[in-house]
Amino acid sequence: MFKKIIAFIFFLISVSVYSQKLRLIDTSNYTLRKELIKKQEANNKAFYKKLKKDNRGKLAREIVSLHKSYDNEFLRYFKKNRFIFDNRFTKYTDSIVNEIASKNENLKDEKIKVYIAKSPIINASNIGRGIIILNIGLFKYFKNEDQVISVLTHEIAHEKLKHVTKNAMHRAVLETSKNRKNQAKKIKKQKYNQYNSSFKILKELMYSDSKKRRKREMQADSVGYLFFKKLDLNETNYVSALQLLAKYETLPKIELDSSVYKQFFNIPKQPFKGSWLKMEEFSKYDYTMYTEKINKDSVKSHPEYEERIAKLKKDFPELNSTDSLKGIKNSNFLELQKLAKKEDIVNLFDLKEYGQSIRLILYKLSKNPEDIYLKKWLGKNFLGLYKAKKKYQLNRHLERLNPKEQSKEYQLYLSFIWNLNLEEMKIIGDYYSE
Repeated sequence: MFKKIIAFIFFLISVSVYSQKLRLIDTSNYTLRKELIKKQEANNKAFYKKLKKDNRGKLAREIVSLHKSYDNEFLRYFKKNRFIFDNRFTKYTDSIVNEIASKNENLKDEKIKVYIAKSPIINASNIGRGIIILNIGLFKYFKNEDQVISVLTHEIAHEKLKHVTKNAMHRAVLETSKNRKNQAKKIKKQKYNQYNSSFKILKELMYSDSKKRRKREMQADSVGYLFFKKLDLNETNYVSALQLLAKYETLPKIELDSSVYKQFFNIPKQPFKGSWLKMEEFSKYDYTMYTEKINKDSVKSHPEYEERIAKLKKDFPELNSTDSLKGIKNSNFLELQKLAKKEDIVNLFDLKEYGQSIRLILYKLSKNPEDIYLKKWLGKNFLGLYKAKKKYQLNRHLERLNPKEQSKEYQLYLSFIWNLNLEEMKIIGDYYSE
């Protein structure tokens, strides 16, 4: 009996070590997540009570309904484990918020809470009542700490200006005055690709009027810059952050060499099959049109960001400086940046974007073929696809072919995955997971 207990203890230790090696960032922390959900639900209840007290009749019901739409979406991301609960990230952002508040007298009474979302997209959101969401993609693509601070001051400006509260009231008045159906409910029914549109639903709910949204973004740019300026940082990084937000508005394109398929899927239990790379016939489709579209997309401007940058430079002439973009690149930022780059495949897996995760893994493996960490996650992602295919839900985790929007290289990748049958998918998953 004693030997069995010892064996079981060693088994638990080995599982723990294996799990730690597979995850560099703490994203689960179920106890903390449960506590935060409970606390948020209690705060929401008290907030709705106050709204009903401050407003009357239809307006009260509408304003509460709108805020519930925001809050329910936010809680859904909590419950679906879309946030990162790693002290290295949370302590870092908390320290920056404290520094911003300490240098700006009019922010000392603001209660700000920052959450790190798993989305690889370079984006951030303020959802009102002191809650700011930073996507981990910011750490991956930003060049220095100044740029992270610039985004935080921008989102804090949204909070100081009460943009979410004002927008909710404006929409509630509009809805009740015209007796229209609650637009928030319509928007909530829309489905978005999760990794490519993190918190897009929340943003749509909060800023449905594009003209009003642009105006408020510019207001937050200006007020945020005034907060940023008090920190004695390199001012040009406030603009460079906006430039990077424009540049990486969508994830950078990955090009896979066709040799990767035979290189990584010619395995002992299952030799590579040429038929896996068979593509649908799209002979009538003119691929030169796609090439032209790619070329245009690669140089297309981002009018909204350009407009915001131009406004900042007009209002604050010092931002026209052509000085080299230097910024704080301290050890904490570099460590988090390294983690964000390494863990992007894991976050895509957690978002159930198995197709995108596998594609990124293959791209990384093509540069480092012996990386055991990458191969383990390749297996986990294929098993995720296997389970989805078994339930006839593969299209939820992998795009369909669309020659009008996809390059030949990307179609080849999608064709390869779609051509695998259930057993083949599982064999690959098991082989790399062992």
